[in-house]
Amino acid sequence: MAPSPTFRTKQSLQKPASPKDVAAITVDGGTTYFPVRPAQPRTRTGLVWIAGARGKPGINADIQNAAESVRMVTDADFEVLGTNGVSASTSFNAEGGITLTTAGASGDQVILAPHLDANQSAWTQWTWGTDREVIYEATIRTGAAITAEKVWAGLKLTNTPTVATDNDQVFVRYEAGVASGVWQVISSIGGTDTTTSTAITVAVSTTYRIQIVIDSTRRAKVYINDQLLYTTAALTDATDMIPYIGVEAAAVAAKSISVYGCEISRAVA
Repeated sequence: MAPSPTFRTKQSLQKPASPKDVAAITVDGGTTYFPVRPAQPRTRTGLVWIAGARGKPGINADIQNAAESVRMVTDADFEVLGTNGVSASTSFNAEGGITLTTAGASGDQVILAPHLDANQSAWTQWTWGTDREVIYEATIRTGAAITAEKVWAGLKLTNTPTVATDNDQVFVRYEAGVASGVWQVISSIGGTDTTTSTAITVAVSTTYRIQIVIDSTRRAKVYINDQLLYTTAALTDATDMIPYIGVEAAAVAAKSISVYGCEISRAVA
């Protein structure tokens, strides 16, 4: 973002010959001139979500609840989905952000998804197409135990961590006991799935910044903590994807991750 104009007094900035160069404010007989920049066309637009700043994500029914005590403290942009995922599955994290915690049974999930209702959130009402140079970023932190657990984050058509479900997707995935416990990059292009194991071993209580950058040729670069891990082939053209973050238990135990926030942007039409 360009810096704001610097305000200067008449003594430090002489009035120019052309009135188009500056604007002026006169207060109590003193005049202040400041530069006027020509309007710049905006070539990108986007969203930033700070987890917990506007309420705690709950099930979708919470945002529609008639009780103000429920509705007004519910996050307006993201909701909770997944097997046995309920409003109590999320909590404020004292260190910032929110924590997603599964219910305790094997197969339980907590999935953070943009509200899918019509006209509820720009996170889903705006499209994030493969043809629009989308940039997505999420910051998450693993819990104190990561055994028997799955974690995923990225751009998908559905919210599932199962690799073969979506014909088109780009996301990162961790599953305990798979690929020696490293982050894997999953990309699917027109139904052809590619799984790439990285050199980053997932550790307990560790923060990971995940970034997916789709360029003008529709190739996606995937980064974790600013390290480039994989570059895809050209993604399927004009495919609109949805950002998801999730955690799943693969055994009888509650599993958790913390989410600090995410952001997304795209080129304008």
